[in-house]
Amino acid sequence: MVVYTDLMLNSIQNFDVKTGTLKTSIALNLVWKDDFIQWEAYDKDMMAFQLPRHQVWTPTMILHNPAEGFELTTESNSVEKTRHFYNGTVNYIITGSIFTVCKPYIFHYPMDKHSCDIQILNSHYQENVVLKSLRDSVRLDHYMEHPEWLITGTNVSTQLVHGSITEISFIIHFSRKPEFHLINVVLPITFLSALNVLVFVLPHQSGERISYAITLLLTFVVFMNAMADELPPIGDPVCLLNIYITIQMTMSSLIVFFTIASLSLYNNDDKRKPVPAKWKVFAYYAGHLLCLKFESDHDYDIQDIPKLNEVYPFEDDSDSIKESPPHPYESLLWKDVGHATDKCMFVISCLILICDTSVYFVCIFLHIW
Repeated sequence: MVVYTDLMLNSIQNFDVKTGTLKTSIALNLVWKDDFIQWEAYDKDMMAFQLPRHQVWTPTMILHNPAEGFELTTESNSVEKTRHFYNGTVNYIITGSIFTVCKPYIFHYPMDKHSCDIQILNSHYQENVVLKSLRDSVRLDHYMEHPEWLITGTNVSTQLVHGSITEISFIIHFSRKPEFHLINVVLPITFLSALNVLVFVLPHQSGERISYAITLLLTFVVFMNAMADELPPIGDPVCLLNIYITIQMTMSSLIVFFTIASLSLYNNDDKRKPVPAKWKVFAYYAGHLLCLKFESDHDYDIQDIPKLNEVYPFEDDSDSIKESPPHPYESLLWKDVGHATDKCMFVISCLILICDTSVYFVCIFLHIW
């Protein structure tokens, strides 16, 4: 016996990404031919009638991927009847809400797309029943749009399982509407990451650098905890936004470390510690590479050094002993070293922020296109 199926999707009630379950409201239309119930129809009033479901044979339909409960049953007494036509055609509709298992793909969250299927097959003791679909897609005539999920397409596939048991998969493709998550999750993280690098711009005399950096670090920790509540504990693959937040949190931790190190450099001036030559060389070349102007840096010109014959005119230039000018970085202090370090860390942090943020947004937007 051939039973023709036609699934109508009324709504997506809930898709729990964390547990991987999909709750949908459906109407499954079953059509078959019963050779034992036929008659001659002499007028239109005799073409069809209804019988209680328990008085006639109906196929037992079960879910192959249920989250709870296997058998498909009706929830409304109004459809607990089968409709019979004079030529033997029987129509039976199963309506209700069903829970099915669906593995989420959250790598591009909040631009994620999912494909979930409703796998329906006839009971094992009805192996003589063959299921066929009336169409190659799911009907969306009365579909009520979900506020978070957008249907992008549907299709139907048929296969044999357990030997001769027919299974029909009604596949639903849908994507998340990302506007809410972009505004409330992605953009705040991006703005906080930009604010994070500005710690090296704050004057070291303000005394707010450490508290500023630690506050931003704790904010990233809060976002990580919020993401842990939203997404499944085991990702395959791991969510790209989780990776991005982890990178920003790592950067924030490193910024706290280098902020403390930078402040200790400034503090060496108060301790009157001599500046090692390697620190002076670093500060001088890094500063001039980044166009810094040190307060204690002087431009030395050999023309500014008087010749000895100008002091002693009776001596010849050839006999005079010329003194070489001092190195231009000799006058640099610890505050100049700290200033150069801050500038270097600011530039490096900005480059890392621009690179990882650009890669993240390119990945999620290319996924849409």
